[in-house]
Amino acid sequence: MPLQPGEKYKISIDENNGLLAYGPNEAGIELYQSVWNEGLRPMAMDWGAFFENDTFSRDEMIEKVKQEELTGFKKLLDNKKITRSFYKLIAGDRDCFYASISAELYLQDMLKIYRSPKTDNSILAEENTMKQLQNIFDRYKPDDKNLMKSPSWTKYALSMYTKFYKQYFAKHINRDNIESLINADSHFSFWFEQIRQSFSDEALESALALLIYRAGPENNDVVEASVPAFEYFKEKYPASHYLQYFQYYMNRAILFYSGNKLDSSIYFIEAGDRINSFSELIFQLRGKKLYVDIWRITCGPCRGEFQYKDSLEIILEQHDIIPLYISLDNNNQDKKWKALVYAYNLRGIHFRANQAFIDDLNKLYLDGKNPGGNEKKSFSIPWYMLIDKNGHIVEKQAKRPSEIIATKRLLN
Repeated sequence: MPLQPGEKYKISIDENNGLLAYGPNEAGIELYQSVWNEGLRPMAMDWGAFFENDTFSRDEMIEKVKQEELTGFKKLLDNKKITRSFYKLIAGDRDCFYASISAELYLQDMLKIYRSPKTDNSILAEENTMKQLQNIFDRYKPDDKNLMKSPSWTKYALSMYTKFYKQYFAKHINRDNIESLINADSHFSFWFEQIRQSFSDEALESALALLIYRAGPENNDVVEASVPAFEYFKEKYPASHYLQYFQYYMNRAILFYSGNKLDSSIYFIEAGDRINSFSELIFQLRGKKLYVDIWRITCGPCRGEFQYKDSLEIILEQHDIIPLYISLDNNNQDKKWKALVYAYNLRGIHFRANQAFIDDLNKLYLDGKNPGGNEKKSFSIPWYMLIDKNGHIVEKQAKRPSEIIATKRLLN
């Protein structure tokens, strides 16, 4: 919703899950729900609307669509149904949104060029595409305060400009490493330096905060290269309100990467690659009642449940139950996995499964099921189980932490 400071609205949802807003610029908010915006893309967008034809180029088609949308808001302004400041907010949002669309399409062109053999024509196409991209970022500067108010600014400034364009421009990417274009491990330091060179003041604070936040546990891991960026951010913006979103996780990640001793109640099972089945693991932990949490670092719903861990621990302790976290991450993600465990402060026992163990989990899931029917043929995560002290499964599909906290009950 496009809102301005100080405005008050009554919000409701209609029978079709549409958003209804009643307040100063309600007509403008209603119209905004009908135009393409960051909340709808990419699934709901008709990309064919931007294809060039005999009359208009692709850039002209994008401009045409944008101006048609702005015409509707201009009519509301002329009829005094929205304020001039609201119209300015919308105009900046439309500029940012369609600049991002245009940049994204040209960057797709670049990917096609880099994925094809190098020829004289491809070299010329690369030069022309880079000129078009430079024109976009010159016309719609990523540090423009009006563009920063748009929800599209994150994608435009952080992804389109910093992560893609800047790497192409600096020849940081070539045909040999094109597939690692946005790999945080490989390029985070480069992105950090480009943001420092390209932004200043409020834009620098926002762009750096987004970079750190998106490379942290709220995304899928804690990139070691993000530590210097975090230290720089804290020194430059010690009172930043953005710190509340990632400072706790980053401080714990720093402890991990520095090799300092952390919470002794976090225990990692060593030589986990030698354990090839769930029963082997549980046998090693016999005598302990366990709440099993099966997850991986790229699983958003898995990490979402971690917010309930403190309340869950209280309930588990009352029943003398220990959390057992089983990670499905690859061997090359070992350091990220452990850093994330410490960042979330997941007290309990931790084990990273090999492929044989994962295959065994799948057999456990299918035990008693008919894989030829409508049942799923493999398990999904997060997956939770309850194990008694004799190693027997009490609940093969146990409640999630959020459900346990809501019902105050462990068993279904």
